[in-house]
Amino acid sequence: MGGLKSDTLLPVAFVFHPEWWHKNYGLCFERDFFYDPNTRIEADLKMRKIMKERFGGYGIEREIQPEPQPCIGAVHLAAGYIISEMFGCDIKFSKESSPQVIPKNITDEEADRIKPVNFAENKTFQELKQMVEWFKERFGYVIGDINWQGVLNVALDLRGDKIFIDMMQNQERARRLFSAITETIKEFVSYIRGETGTSSISVNRTIKFVNPELNLHSNCSVVMISPDIYQDLLLEYDIELAKTLQPYGIHHCGNNMHLHVEGYARVKWASFFDVGWGSEIFLCRQKLPEAFLNLRYDPVKMRQAQPDEVRTDIQKMLKQSANPEKTGVCCINMGWDVPDKNIRAIIHTVDEYRKQFTKH
Repeated sequence: MGGLKSDTLLPVAFVFHPEWWHKNYGLCFERDFFYDPNTRIEADLKMRKIMKERFGGYGIEREIQPEPQPCIGAVHLAAGYIISEMFGCDIKFSKESSPQVIPKNITDEEADRIKPVNFAENKTFQELKQMVEWFKERFGYVIGDINWQGVLNVALDLRGDKIFIDMMQNQERARRLFSAITETIKEFVSYIRGETGTSSISVNRTIKFVNPELNLHSNCSVVMISPDIYQDLLLEYDIELAKTLQPYGIHHCGNNMHLHVEGYARVKWASFFDVGWGSEIFLCRQKLPEAFLNLRYDPVKMRQAQPDEVRTDIQKMLKQSANPEKTGVCCINMGWDVPDKNIRAIIHTVDEYRKQFTKH
């Protein structure tokens, strides 16, 4: 397992839920936001200006003077949908939320015949590619990336709850699904990073400060299965993705990463892990001593707690991680009414902790 060390000691990142952007600033997240080039340019510029004006003084957004840029993905949101859309799932777009994938609930027969997405014939991919080419023609280059979800996440979108029955009673069918999704992800990520140089800032902005070239696999749904099932059925796909998509990281936003860390430690090529709020951080550090651990704070608690409580939580998390050179802090999908005072509490707490290791 290769280790990572951030250029910024203890990087801090925040991502707001679409309702924060909509209710506070009027941004809308309908389909044009994601696929129309002119809307992408306008929305991306507005979001960067807002972040600079509101939080630039905190040192977390370093852009000096935002200018229009050809950004293909919503890198200020956590929005995973496109792999599922390419597999034929309907997507519900709305003004104040991320795209919602409507489960396709494919039949047993459809699952048995599933194949990786044919990019040359796929309408969703071709629409995305058309936008990329439009940007390249106008600007000469393209940046940004699109959340590429994860193997089990997409399987749930395609198969619904039946995927859990497959994993227990028909593992051959489950593996066929997982393999088709894995091959599609590999091709999609290779295309995106080939065009932009990055693939996963839209999964977690922290990697922008650690290593922008990281490829971060979303294991959100792994919280729903046992560690044994993960290791028996899904671990091999993490290993395959890690070998192909270097440098590689795993996003585990659930509250039980410590239960899965034995399996994650077997992904020898993974160097970055998102550690979900509620996970036992010190156990994760014991099993992943060389990995960069990105510690996720609870966005719900962020709205409700007082700054002193936030400060205490962050101090405890940092202490448990035990290695400031391989630790980051983030809070993702914060609601429209999250108080700025709690954001300041995280920034100031991390800054004070940082000073302990930069004194000469």
